[in-house]
Amino acid sequence: MHKINSLSLKDFRCYEHLEVSFNDGINLIIGNNAQGKTSLLEAIYVLALSKSHKTSFDQVLIKDDALFSKIQGKASLDNRVSTLEVILSKEGKKARYNHVEYRRLSDYIGLMNVVMFAPEDLNIIKGSPKERRRFLDLEMTQYNRHFLHHMTQYNKVLKERNEHLKALQKKRSKDYVLLDVLTDQLIHYGKKIMNARRAFINDLNSPLKTLYKNLSGEDGLLMHYMPSVEGDIEKAYKSKQALDVLSGTTTLGPHRDDLSFYFGDKPLKKVASQGQIRSVALSLKLGVIELIEAKHQTIPIILLDDVFSELDLNRQMNILEHINKNAQVFISTTSLVSMNLKGLDRYTVYTIEQGTIKGVDNYGS
Repeated sequence: MHKINSLSLKDFRCYEHLEVSFNDGINLIIGNNAQGKTSLLEAIYVLALSKSHKTSFDQVLIKDDALFSKIQGKASLDNRVSTLEVILSKEGKKARYNHVEYRRLSDYIGLMNVVMFAPEDLNIIKGSPKERRRFLDLEMTQYNRHFLHHMTQYNKVLKERNEHLKALQKKRSKDYVLLDVLTDQLIHYGKKIMNARRAFINDLNSPLKTLYKNLSGEDGLLMHYMPSVEGDIEKAYKSKQALDVLSGTTTLGPHRDDLSFYFGDKPLKKVASQGQIRSVALSLKLGVIELIEAKHQTIPIILLDDVFSELDLNRQMNILEHINKNAQVFISTTSLVSMNLKGLDRYTVYTIEQGTIKGVDNYGS
């Protein structure tokens, strides 16, 4: 089981400085809007994955006028207490485990497992393909230890290939041999990424279907992988080479992949209500929790950011019942009035005002 015992923040979002200890079980983060509830959960997420669930730009995580942001936590990772640390600055980011810096972030990510539910998760279903690829990439970094390395290498080669395509487009270069080399490298990493995505989606489909049926009472949900290229990948890239040069960009590959969701043979985006979309998003994240538990034989930390405000009391308890009773859970909300607390044996309430914890209260046995 993974749990975070304490958290230290310096110049992260609205927090100039914070020191806080957490309990096992349910931790409720209470406060009005724009007081720092989401940022607290986001900090735990960044500590685990070295990136935010909300943004791809690390600079916005650093408090205004600060040179850097530092997140440090003491965590119990399968009965072993460890120190994790992420430092963000204009020069980049550093990640340390027990005070040893990791050269590759792919070696750091996965040391502490976290799964987050947030309002932004609705965009997985109703948003752009970019949102769905981001969901895949963030969740898979914890599920497949090699995925981030392959993705990093792919993006590096993709950038080089696009720069060379622009040079060919503008007649600044005539080096098609280099284009072939870059294309071969892109195909090498692209195949690994697509195979990993396909395997992840296949693994996730089984719990997704069951969880959605349990949450909504409806059957038939299925997720499909939609790669931008299938079959003979080498042939596909060769057939698009002239178009790539003409447009100055790479038109095929994992950076163009997508996901689709269906109820039976009907696309979910066309038939689903807002409530159904929310249930699908929750089922996705619950499914990810199950996959992590099964693969790594450990229980991840669960972060629920303003998820319960739109759910009735029965659906709240339904979600909590699907989470392992031994999991450490963080729930942010503006008010306890909307929470179903009757089914909770023990919980801790943290009250936040303007980036400061004003009170900590323990309830239950």
